[in-house]
Amino acid sequence: MAPWIRPFFLLVVANAMEYHPPRYQIVDAKADIRDLDVGDIDDMETDVPAPFLDHVKKTRSKKKQPKLDFNSKEFQADPMSFMGGSGSGVTMAFVNLDIKWAEEHGKHGTTTLSRSWTSLLENGGVKVQVYDTDPGSILIVNQDPMNNLKIREFVLAQPHVDYYELSQRRHYPSGRTAPLVSDEERKQRLARIPGRLGVKEEPVRKAAESKSPKTGKGAKSE
Repeated sequence: MAPWIRPFFLLVVANAMEYHPPRYQIVDAKADIRDLDVGDIDDMETDVPAPFLDHVKKTRSKKKQPKLDFNSKEFQADPMSFMGGSGSGVTMAFVNLDIKWAEEHGKHGTTTLSRSWTSLLENGGVKVQVYDTDPGSILIVNQDPMNNLKIREFVLAQPHVDYYELSQRRHYPSGRTAPLVSDEERKQRLARIPGRLGVKEEPVRKAAESKSPKTGKGAKSE
């Protein structure tokens, strides 16, 4: 065969060859993806960097938060309650109970009360985190400023509440304009209640028993 004919011959042969694609059938695409560890095609948050995932969650959370209505009755009643949060919308309110109640019920009673408040508020459609920080002291963390007024009204309607504080503003139950005791007196009386935050209780040590001389059998005579 002449050398100049070979390229044309190879081209004709190549065109004449029929292409047969590989024979396979996808039975379970999701299982294949899971086995290959390349993510989930139905969930775009899978296999992404943690900082990006946190950013996505925060963005979605902000979009779900209700917009502040400056014309609402709640805002007109107390505008400062809606301004008590940080840029993220989270607010922290402090509740001090009657110091006499704190002395009688201690840390355990405060813990029980905080759990009860959490359930009552949630039943009323207000989702918050309630923490007992000290005997007679409760912290309420709220992520929706629209609920601040509802929370304040709930707290001040409860028995044994001394005052409710948000953004360094104190609110008192109906009929009072001042705390039941001064801050200094509360501090001194609180110091005598066990279970305070960050204070380690010293173990009670039993007095050493005096050894009495042995009598009867086995006793050594001097």
